[in-house]
Amino acid sequence: MVKRRRDKVKLPSSGAGLVRYMDEEGQGLKIKPEHIAMAAGAVIVLKIALTSF
Repeated sequence: MVKRRRDKVKLPSSGAGLVRYMDEEGQGLKIKPEHIAMAAGAVIVLKIALTSF
């Protein structure tokens, strides 16, 4: 009689070599996305201010 192994189901790989960065914590500078958006907005406003004068 053939035994079935229900606990090991092999699914196709869907990652395609991509890394899940949310699972990895590394050393280095941690910047929130809101800070990047504010910095980009500040650069845009500064450029407009400098080119208008």
